[in-house]
Amino acid sequence: MPIDDVPGRSRQVVFPAAGSIEVISVDVPAPGAGDLVMRVRRVGICATDLHLLDGHIGDPFPLVPGHEFVGEVAAIGATAAAERNLAVGDRIAVEMQLPCGSCARCLEGRYNICERDDPATLNGPGREYGVNIPRTSDPGLWGGYADYLWVPAEAIVHRMPSELPWDTAALVEPLAVAFRTIHRGRVGPGDRVVVIGPGPVGLLTSAAAKIAGASHVTMVGTRDHRLELSTRFGADLTINSRTTPDLPHAVAAAIGGLADVVIEVAGVPAAQSQAVTLVRRGGRVVLAGACGWTADVTFGSDRDLLTREIDVLPSFLSAGGYEPSIAALDKGSFPFAELVTHRFALEDVREAYEIVRGKRDDVIKAVLVLSG
Repeated sequence: MPIDDVPGRSRQVVFPAAGSIEVISVDVPAPGAGDLVMRVRRVGICATDLHLLDGHIGDPFPLVPGHEFVGEVAAIGATAAAERNLAVGDRIAVEMQLPCGSCARCLEGRYNICERDDPATLNGPGREYGVNIPRTSDPGLWGGYADYLWVPAEAIVHRMPSELPWDTAALVEPLAVAFRTIHRGRVGPGDRVVVIGPGPVGLLTSAAAKIAGASHVTMVGTRDHRLELSTRFGADLTINSRTTPDLPHAVAAAIGGLADVVIEVAGVPAAQSQAVTLVRRGGRVVLAGACGWTADVTFGSDRDLLTREIDVLPSFLSAGGYEPSIAALDKGSFPFAELVTHRFALEDVREAYEIVRGKRDDVIKAVLVLSG
């Protein structure tokens, strides 16, 4: 029998088709023995959500978006309560991917590229909350832009610190993505790191690099306000690439050579092409910015890659990143709360999108406030 505090209805934002937004209300069923229902408190608005609305990431419609969610247990089945050591009211974060746990990739710890979520071979609904699980897949509670979220047995659930403010807790997923880039780039003590793209994930990547021991972080971007903010998140140097004609020379002159690690989170093909020009011979380049399914990136095969033997390492989602993310947020080594600059009610999602898309009002991170 479920441990019950079962809600009756849930508001949801739905993308019924590309370019269309609706707000509806749906029933919330009681969880089965191995499931739980999460009451969403905050969900972050990500650029990926805008790409989804625009139809740039497949055809998952109708879709309930939202993958940066935190909240608390609203209802939980007896098996889930025992196995997860959770009870109604506990604060939790749920990872956006529902990995199978048994394919070769999951077994080697790379559940972020679970073979059951391969777009080339996928049969049936996807496995990523708010991205590729359509609302038509029962029970239809598969996105964070909602009062309630369905959490089945295969979901990866983390307990959140009870005293962490909800706005700060909402950064757990983007910070986990940042820590994944640090892991992929093998950032360690003494490394000189360049981060391209001072958006929310880029700012958090700067902080994560410093937590990992980087001796120097350079932030590269085009918006002076965000570049200035990056100095509060570990950046020792900022460079506006729009006003710097020879970026590799500027980086080398400023830090005494090219970087050991370059991490691109701008999500622009030109930034990914540029990233390989900023790293030293034998260095590592991490490409983490989503550019859209049809985007292509050009490198100089011999000039940039072969003769310099650099490692080019894509970083996808957040596998292994939640644990250090939660620890960093709890410790509060950086002013994480400052990143949440805009808060909106669920019904105001269209206004929120206009501000985020236009980068208006010095927006850094916008969140939807579901309750509390």
